[in-house]
Amino acid sequence: MVKIKCLAFVVTGLLVTVSLAMAQAEEEKYLEEVHQYGNQALKLGGYVQARWEGTLEDRAMPNAFRIPRAYFGASGDVGECFSYKVLLTMPGTSISLFDAYVDIKPIKQLTLRVGQFQTPIGMEKLRSSSVILFPERTFASGCEEFPLMNRDIGVMLTGNIKFLTAQLGIFNGEGRNVKVDLNEAKDIAARLTVKPIDYMHFGGAYQMGKRLWVDTTGMFSREWDFNRWGAEFALNPWDLWFATEIMGGKDEEVSLITYYAEAGWMFSVPLDWIHGVQPAVRYEVADPNTDADGDSRSIITADINLHLLPADKAKLALCYRMITEERTEVDNNQIIAQLQLKF
Repeated sequence: MVKIKCLAFVVTGLLVTVSLAMAQAEEEKYLEEVHQYGNQALKLGGYVQARWEGTLEDRAMPNAFRIPRAYFGASGDVGECFSYKVLLTMPGTSISLFDAYVDIKPIKQLTLRVGQFQTPIGMEKLRSSSVILFPERTFASGCEEFPLMNRDIGVMLTGNIKFLTAQLGIFNGEGRNVKVDLNEAKDIAARLTVKPIDYMHFGGAYQMGKRLWVDTTGMFSREWDFNRWGAEFALNPWDLWFATEIMGGKDEEVSLITYYAEAGWMFSVPLDWIHGVQPAVRYEVADPNTDADGDSRSIITADINLHLLPADKAKLALCYRMITEERTEVDNNQIIAQLQLKF
């Protein structure tokens, strides 16, 4: 009788132990699946850039502290073929939608993107402000002298075959966060890049569409054709970065052009609190009307980046911009000190 009770006690203990072990294993499996799904379904991130900027000459441009860029976004994968990204920007006291798109990837070499995102033209324009060498972008990313649409709503197909990447997109042509398409025409943009070796790429892009003239009463008067084209080259061996780009186009009958060249080199330093020091220099020119004289502008920028953490997570940029106007010189050379934190 005692033996039977002992055996029953042992069997009961084994059953309880097995049950607890199975329950723990199921719980761990569930938590692992939830963790993996969470990593795939939601990734939060963003960056903040805070700066002091000013000029020593022009009193109309006072020295001031600014936050030129602040972004917060979410991205991730949903299933095997779908991914998404939502990016918000906070210029001043408002919050504005920057990116909002869905990627469909039926096969490894093909991606269909639908939503609001960058049009496929311009090498620097397509790079994040957090990874470029300088606090300010070039004329080639869009400016008063060289208008270039940053983001638009549409659909784009991207194909990758070995060292070749091709993109073709159709867009409303109205820009970011414009819900109404003001004309029936659509913008068409295409980009082709070649990467023969890991540290070099070159390519070209073209965009065309129609725009509407607005008269003094705010009414739309007529349509006019526009186009933009670009050619790019980048070299990034070791810790060197060299890039050059030329972009041009037409606004109806007015031809415009811009180009730049830049270079930077990352050096390691024997300090625990600095990941690297990266001096850089750039020259850029914009001509808003190639048939007119005296309207071009050029900028020479000298910069040094103190990388406090790797992968541009934290860096301090100290920058001087020498700005030259072709016809009427203005004392507007600029000094910038900018701190960036990525998360």
